[in-house]
Order: sequence, then C-alpha cells, then structure tokens
Amino acid sequence: MAQEILETKNLQVYFYQKRKVIKALDGIDLAVREELITSLAGESGCGKTTLAKTLLGFYAPRKGSICFKGIDIAKKSNEELLRQNIQIVFQNPFLSVDFRYTVFSILFEALSAHKKVKKKDAPEILEKVLKEVELNKDIMFRFPHQLSGGQIQRVCLARALINKPSLVILDEPTSSLDITTAAKIIRLLLDIQQRLGITFLFISHNLRLLRKISDYSYIMYYGKIVETGPTELVYKNPLHPYTKLLLEASYYKLKHLSQEDISFLGCPFQPRCLLKNKLCEKEVFPKEVEPSHFVSCHLV
Repeated sequence: MAQEILETKNLQVYFYQKRKVIKALDGIDLAVREELITSLAGESGCGKTTLAKTLLGFYAPRKGSICFKGIDIAKKSNEELLRQNIQIVFQNPFLSVDFRYTVFSILFEALSAHKKVKKKDAPEILEKVLKEVELNKDIMFRFPHQLSGGQIQRVCLARALINKPSLVILDEPTSSLDITTAAKIIRLLLDIQQRLGITFLFISHNLRLLRKISDYSYIMYYGKIVETGPTELVYKNPLHPYTKLLLEASYYKLKHLSQEDISFLGCPFQPRCLLKNKLCEKEVFPKEVEPSHFVSCHLV
C-alpha cells in the first residue's frame, strides 16, 4: 500500500459573518497517498477549494493538524517546507497570472523563490520545464494575452512543477477550458504524474473524470467527508445517499440549502435526504463497511 504523504486530522476552518458561524471545514480527515492521484469530489460550495487553500496555508485551521511526511506544516515555523513541497494549479488560468509579466518573468519568479538562480542561467532551466508541459520555448518572452487559455494553464502547470514539488493540488484545472483543450490537459497531467512520480490531489465535481483518473476518492458535503475509499469501491458500490445522487447526476433536483440551513446536530445531509429518520439526528462517524471503504451514514 502506498505511503501517506499528506494527512489531516479533525481539520476545522470556521468563518464568522454577522454573528453567524460558517463551518467551511468541520473535522476533515484526509490522507493523500504518495505517487497516486487522490480525488476530492462534491458540489460547488461544499468546501473543496477552502480545503485546498488551507493545505497551502492561506487559511489558518481553527483546530486540527496538517502533516506533510509527519511534520505539521500548519505551524509558521514549517512554512518554507510547505512552499517547497506543495504547489497548486487553480481553476481559472486567466486569474492565476499577472498579465503585465512575460512567461519568462512568471516562471523565473517561481524558480527564484526557493533557489538562487542568475537570470542569465534561467532560460535553459525554463526551456526544460516548458518542454515538460508541451510548450515551445518561443513563448518564453510572450505575455499571457498573446496565449490561448490552454497555453496559459500549461504555463501555470509549469510554474507549479518548476521546483519539483512532492505534491500538486489541481483545483478543477480544466473547468474553464473547452472540451478539446481540457482533454489534452488531462492527458498531459496523467503523463507527467506517471513519468515524474508526482502526487496529485485532484479536486473536481466531474465524477466521470475522477473515476477514470484517480486511485483513491473522497466525497465531500458541506464541510464534511461523507464517503471515502479506493475509487473503484466508491463508484461501484456507493453507500452514502449523497454519493448515489452525485453518481446518478440527479443532485440538482434536491432543494438548494445554504450553510445556515445545514443541521450540525447530526448528519449534515439529513435536510435533503429522502431516507432520513430519527437516527440521523444523532452525530455520525465514519465506519468501515468493506476494506478501506468508509462511509458516514447511520443507514448503512
């Protein structure tokens, strides 16, 4: 079994708005396995991006730990370790780069953040990383507005890879691209992952895609993990009612709820669940239903 490279325990991130508490992350236990693709799925607003930003240090946890190879990177003293080993590719490539910078400047800034490199020596290094993402060195001195969306996303990927991180978080990296370009980016990502042995945490609401590419899956609902396990187990035998709805592509039929409507006294899904009963009002904990397949549901 692959070794865990990143692990969170009881991770909590709360936001406070006008005397209301928004439990963006409410006790997240996550394990990302080395040199594999771990996926995180759930509808918009469930906390996927908040989790990614918390792993990167954008948000400080209210409670819980984030351990990278056994070291708690949530502590300020370990911030440099986090920056060197964990990178992210965001959803919208157009908002991820400074349009005043050339591709060279964008990549050199990332390279020089952790390594002492002279500008005269940089082109050779940047040429190699551009080749890794199937971009020609000729674009090095172009500005982002001179590139296509797919090319800009490849530049963002090159920036994430340039310091050879151990883990790359991919936050819906193809959702803003057309189908053809998205397919090429996915093929490129899989090739890079296999060739370089980089660990990926892939965040998306596209379950068909996640089933094809990921080794281990987490299903998230309003700040909680409701089901987890090896991808084929989760998709062949979905146990939580929410997972079943996602796979049936029928979750849009359910009443939309805001964070304020969610019950935190028991299962968070109970206000929308067609199978709920009195038992669902009690606190629910993950239980192992089959080897490595966990679900948080009283009815299973």
